[in-house]
Amino acid sequence: MKRINDTLLGFGLLACTMFIAPQAAHAADPAMKDHTASMMMMMPKTADEHLAMSDSYKQKASAYRQDAEMHRSMLADYKKGAVGGPKGSENPWVKTMRQHCETYIKDAEKLASDADKFTEFHAMRAKEMQGK
Repeated sequence: MKRINDTLLGFGLLACTMFIAPQAAHAADPAMKDHTASMMMMMPKTADEHLAMSDSYKQKASAYRQDAEMHRSMLADYKKGAVGGPKGSENPWVKTMRQHCETYIKDAEKLASDADKFTEFHAMRAKEMQGK
């Protein structure tokens, strides 16, 4: 039970940072009010809606991981075809590409991890609503 409560607390804090903090930060911006309102309308209200949301996040996590893998592969291929830089240093173009790909990979993996957490959260909420 403690694990479930800790998980709920973690998800609650994450939800607060996603929905409440942006709303408060942009309260004066009408466009942000509309965006926040539309996000709240998308909140699942039934077990089936939570399951659908869980599936959606699972697909997103998979897509983010595919993007990260594509950038790993792209970087490896790029390194194979590039010549070294001056005096054995890293080729400046390879360095630029490496930095881009490493940043993209890190961000995509973070998004995949976040999507995994929401997959778990919505599956848990669906079970709760089903009385399981």
